[in-house]
Amino acid sequence: MKGFWDKKKVLVTGGAGFVGSHLVEELLRRSPSAEVTVADSMSAGKRENLKALLKYVKIVKLELLDAANCDKACKGQDVVLNLAAHVGGVGYNSKHQGTMFRDNMQLSLNLLEAARKAEVERFLVVSSACVYAQHCTIPTPESEGFKDSPAETNEGYGWAKRMAEYQAKAYRDEFGLRVAIARPYNAYGPRDHFSSPDCHVIAALVRRIVGGEDPVRVWGDGTQTRAFLYVEDFVRGLLEVTERYAECDPVNLGADEEVTIRRLSELILKAAGSKAKLEFDASKPAGQPRRACDTRKARELVGFFAKVPLEEGLRRTVAWYRENR
Repeated sequence: MKGFWDKKKVLVTGGAGFVGSHLVEELLRRSPSAEVTVADSMSAGKRENLKALLKYVKIVKLELLDAANCDKACKGQDVVLNLAAHVGGVGYNSKHQGTMFRDNMQLSLNLLEAARKAEVERFLVVSSACVYAQHCTIPTPESEGFKDSPAETNEGYGWAKRMAEYQAKAYRDEFGLRVAIARPYNAYGPRDHFSSPDCHVIAALVRRIVGGEDPVRVWGDGTQTRAFLYVEDFVRGLLEVTERYAECDPVNLGADEEVTIRRLSELILKAAGSKAKLEFDASKPAGQPRRACDTRKARELVGFFAKVPLEEGLRRTVAWYRENR
């Protein structure tokens, strides 16, 4: 039986990055006949992410902040999966609100317009849980995506993602572009940006704990909570939303397992076999007090739910980091 992705020409922007490389792997696993093109800035580290796939995909090194490059990348494609983004942790985002808004807004403007001109069949907007307000309902339903302002520490990034969603709706209404919108929560796993100074909390803690830091200093008082999504679940959700629900209607992608940052830190210590002590610094920015999504829509409309428990995902992540870094 022919699958949705079979023989499709699929462009994955940001496809050599942490999430993007896993998505390309999952896409080719599902449909080896898909013609996949990766458009990315392709640093040396990113090329390593795709080393097992180089003979199966076309790689185009492009700076996607340039609109002409986006036009070139989208031409002749059936589906565009837009994973290109400027991302960072709460510390970086809070100090670079303008940069985060500018870069992510420009990427969306360029790629949706290029996809419109190329008359692609389908486009994926990868939004973010950062669209939600500081004090949103927990678990957070999709209906609160434009309620109040995004959390202050991620406001620039959050507004850019809100505007990407609005642009998608406007293009659907005026031009008939079929768009899927995913709002993923807190991805982690192998190939994360462990060495980056602006990496997210799990990558930062794995690097420091495996590296022997003691005591381990953690931003915030440890009571803030998150629900983390293992990268294999993350990319499975992106593909399923694109295939089954291209209705320009946001869908949360997340896990139901909410955990405090203190408990998360303890689980990473356990996975790494470390006896280090934890020290929490409440003077540092910690982001939203709670972040966990309502997953009912994903289950009911797409059939998506997270399969990898947090403790198992952390074990896999620590093991990969030890072997590869």
